[in-house]
Amino acid sequence: MDLLESWLPALTGAAPPRARVRAMVAAGAVRVDGVALRTPGRPLRVGQLVEALVRRAALRPGTAASDRAFIMSEAAVVFRDRWLLAVSKPPGLPTHATADPRRPSLVSAVESWLRRDGGATALGVHQRLDRDTSGVVLFATDPAANPELARAFASGRVAKTYLALTVRPAGELAGELRIEAPLAVGASGRVQVARRRDAALSASTLVVVRERLRRALLVEARPRTGRKHQIRVHLAHAGLEVLGDRLYGLHTPWAGRMMLHAWRVELSHPVSGRRLVLESPLPSDFREALRWAGSREG
Repeated sequence: MDLLESWLPALTGAAPPRARVRAMVAAGAVRVDGVALRTPGRPLRVGQLVEALVRRAALRPGTAASDRAFIMSEAAVVFRDRWLLAVSKPPGLPTHATADPRRPSLVSAVESWLRRDGGATALGVHQRLDRDTSGVVLFATDPAANPELARAFASGRVAKTYLALTVRPAGELAGELRIEAPLAVGASGRVQVARRRDAALSASTLVVVRERLRRALLVEARPRTGRKHQIRVHLAHAGLEVLGDRLYGLHTPWAGRMMLHAWRVELSHPVSGRRLVLESPLPSDFREALRWAGSREG
């Protein structure tokens, strides 16, 4: 992987996503001394011949062309004091900067805004929303808040509630469902429910039915652990695929993106101890999807 990542940018014009490089190796496109190497991270010896079949299109981020421009402003602020800043992230925007410096990100937009505002720009970033997930993202803007905020996220003392628009299950679903299913990341970077618990990370999500609609189901998903793609994989595992999720869910022509929104974050302030409840309003595309599905909340 390290060898490929060191020379692929010169060929493709930008550093490709690690998941795409891993998939390239897993597909057998890399040979070492004439033998297909399908294990990313395998050590090499001096003098070995490495050959790779490179398809530039397959290494480009599939979402880069549809990234949405975002200019940070006061309208996006959910909460702000001298230690913390909570922002409503729009859909179609990566949270962190990617390997391609040309792509926008929420972190870079917030840092630029803070510089214009004359404030500190040393952001403490302790959470990540997927590119197409909208909702509240909390930053530390003062180093004094960083250690305790990191401990709160790591220990599960930050309660997160997501809203998801999902397919309607075949049968009736009880008002509350607890999903306990260990997760593992495959060679392609895709997360899956693991068959062997000793090779996976434990994961727990509480799902609460909020509204039964004519064409979909509106649920609250409350993750008890913070695994990669946890909510999306757990909902799909339970037969509640998120609408618009092209990787784990169901693509529908009326859902222009994945219908998942980080609605609420609850925690004790890392400095003052005051209880905070931070909520991000639903973006317009989510409200439009709710109206289409027949929701009163749309």
